[in-house]
Amino acid sequence: MTLHPQARAYLAALGSDDGGPPLDLEAVRDIRAQSRAAALEQDRIGLDHVADVDADGVPCRLYRPRLGAPVALYVHGGGWVMHDVETHDVFCRYLAHVTGWALLSVDYRLAPEHPFPAGLDDVERAARWLRANGRGHRVDTDWVPAIGDSAGANLVAGLCVRDPALLDHQVLLYPVTDRRADLDPSLENAALGIDDMTWMWEAYAPGDRADEPEVSVLRAADLAEHPPAVVVTCEHDVLRDQGEAYAAALADAGVQVTAHRALGMIHSFWRQPAVFDASRALVVAVGGWLDTARSTAREA
Repeated sequence: MTLHPQARAYLAALGSDDGGPPLDLEAVRDIRAQSRAAALEQDRIGLDHVADVDADGVPCRLYRPRLGAPVALYVHGGGWVMHDVETHDVFCRYLAHVTGWALLSVDYRLAPEHPFPAGLDDVERAARWLRANGRGHRVDTDWVPAIGDSAGANLVAGLCVRDPALLDHQVLLYPVTDRRADLDPSLENAALGIDDMTWMWEAYAPGDRADEPEVSVLRAADLAEHPPAVVVTCEHDVLRDQGEAYAAALADAGVQVTAHRALGMIHSFWRQPAVFDASRALVVAVGGWLDTARSTAREA
C-alpha cells in the first residue's frame, strides 16, 4: 500500500526524505528546546484535574478526566533522547479526554546524559509509586496498564522484562525492540531515518549494553509471564518489522496479543490527532481495548 495522503503531506512538510543532518548532542538539545517551545504554544483541553507530582523522585504529570477514573502509566517516545511531559501534554490531555482513562505521564531522564538504565529505572519507580499512591489522587489503581510510543514503548516492554508482574497490560505503539535488527531502507523516511535510529540506540545503550534483554526486549529469554499486549506498527516505518517480530514472540510464548499494522502510516502518527485521521481512530481503539481488557480481568 502507498503512503496515506495525510502521511505524504506530513513528510513533504518535514522536508528531506533522510530526515536532514545527522543527529548529535547539540542537535538533540536544539530539538528539545524547539519542541518544548512549540508545545507550550498549543491550546489544551481542560480536564477534571491535571497536576505535576513527585513519584518518589521522578517528575510526572497526572491527568484525571473524572473522579475514580481507571489509570494508565504513559511513557513518551523520542528515541530516549528527546521530548518530555510538556511535549506530550496536549496529546495526553486528548487521550484522557477521549478514552476516559487517567494517565500518569513519566518525565524520565534522557540519554545521552543519562544512559540505560536511568530512564528505565525512572519508569519503574513511577509505576510502583502509581500502584502505591494513585488512590490518594482519586484514580482507580486496581488494574494498571502502561502505554508507550516508540522508545517509550521500549521502556514499557523493558519494564515487563524486569518485573512481569508490575503491569496488568501493555500498549506498545511502534516499539523499538532489537538493536541488532536489520532496518529496511525502503521503509526509511523523514519521520524516522536509519542513521538517526542508530545514533539514538548508541546514546541510550552504547555497545554491548544494547544486547541486554531489558533493552533489546526481543532477545529476552522468557516472555511467558508478561502481561497481555497490544502492539501497533506502521506500514512505512523502519521499526515495523521488529515490532511485529516482538508481537509474534509474545504470542509464541503464550501471551495474549493484539497486533495491528496501521496501513499507510508513518512513525509518530499516533500522537498527532490534529494531523492524522488514523490517530483519532487509534485513540478510540486503544481506549476500547483497555476497557475490554480491564472488564475481562475484573470478571475473572
